[in-house]
Amino acid sequence: MEMNPAKTAKTKCLLTILLANMLALPAAFATEITGTISFIKKPPMVGIVYVPSSQSDQYAPIIDQVDKQFTSKMAVVNAGNLVTFKNSDDVEHNVFANDTSQSAKFDVGLMSPGGEKKIKVDWDKNSIVRVGCKIHPKMRTYLAAIDTPFHQILEFQKGTQEYTFSIKNVPADSNKVVFSIPKYDLLTVELTSGSIWTAEITKKGKVRGLLTINQK
Repeated sequence: MEMNPAKTAKTKCLLTILLANMLALPAAFATEITGTISFIKKPPMVGIVYVPSSQSDQYAPIIDQVDKQFTSKMAVVNAGNLVTFKNSDDVEHNVFANDTSQSAKFDVGLMSPGGEKKIKVDWDKNSIVRVGCKIHPKMRTYLAAIDTPFHQILEFQKGTQEYTFSIKNVPADSNKVVFSIPKYDLLTVELTSGSIWTAEITKKGKVRGLLTINQK
């Protein structure tokens, strides 16, 4: 039996629309997590907020050095991946880390202007490691060894005590948010019933600020 060309075309069109809608379903189950961070007094240097997830992205950052400063206050890198340190300065640097609590220790030696060194991140997951320069003690940056693509680095500034963040396309079944600041107490917020959560930001048990989280 011959098929009606018009009906055949209509059927194909409906199948195409149905397939497109099916492919779009995961996005419908995504959510956005936003929040506000308020410090009571002087803010720290940097922090990171993230949603743990079975999903992962690959991160192998490049951190440069200019004017005796690292070009970023923090970078995300996967455990097992490489981080590249460049020296675009006009002086020598000696990048190193020595964090025994995270089993993180390396020393790239002297880096001349224009030099580049790669370091493999072989320390603990979900950790933050301080990186410095042996020649210039005031230089520092941090490496956050996390895999989740749902994160945001927050660079804090002197004189500014309130900050906002937004993490989009988070799986709707995510049940926690982690907020980490070097030398502060790790803060984990369980996303239970409701859509707004608050938690105190502490350092050695002393309250330093407030975290408010909203889920849309």
